[in-house]
Amino acid sequence: MNGILVRLTVRALLLQRRSLALAALAAAPLLMSFVFAVGARAGANHRLFYSTLVQQLFLPIVAALVALVVGVSALGDEREDGTVLYLVATPVPRLVLVGSAIAAAWITAMVLLVPSLLLSAVLALGHRLTAGDLLWPLLGTALACLAYCSASAWLSLRVRRPVVIGVLYILLWEGSIATFAASASKLSIAAYGRALVAQALPQANPPVAGPVASFIVLSVVVAGACWLGARLLSRVELP
Repeated sequence: MNGILVRLTVRALLLQRRSLALAALAAAPLLMSFVFAVGARAGANHRLFYSTLVQQLFLPIVAALVALVVGVSALGDEREDGTVLYLVATPVPRLVLVGSAIAAAWITAMVLLVPSLLLSAVLALGHRLTAGDLLWPLLGTALACLAYCSASAWLSLRVRRPVVIGVLYILLWEGSIATFAASASKLSIAAYGRALVAQALPQANPPVAGPVASFIVLSVVVAGACWLGARLLSRVELP
């Protein structure tokens, strides 16, 4: 990973106009938590609300879409405007180039998502908040976002409409098919993120895997996407 490339890419991603829309999307769960905290009646199940918010909205939809867009932009923008040729002409190894882009996309996604996640927990749980309520959802979100960013970066080098394909995967496969089919959930990035979140918060369905297995699967996704992306980046006909 190249620190200079990471910093430059993070700056470029955060200064894009689309970052304002992504920030607004990331803030949606925070707004919902605020409304719940203000209007919650006595006896309301705060933990159930926060668990549903994280596992049904924040992680599989909000975080996934934010990571998809920034992951695609990290390398896809370079491909679209042709500057990817200048990158591949440098002596920097292709794997380092791809890894740096993915790292920058992940940092950008976390900058947009973490404040909303933490403040949502504070508003929804209040004095009921524990360290585990913060750490496990944060870990699940961080690892799932890294996997989404990696897969999106690879997709941006593989196809011409990566965002469309990514949205179909998130909304159709993860949001519909994998929700009702246990076997299909094994091919869902969000399912492994939720498995980590489930260590602290209740889950409607049994986790797809334990925390260690979820960590391994998400790490394999990241490593595989980096390797495949590096191979694609080495092709002269890329643009």
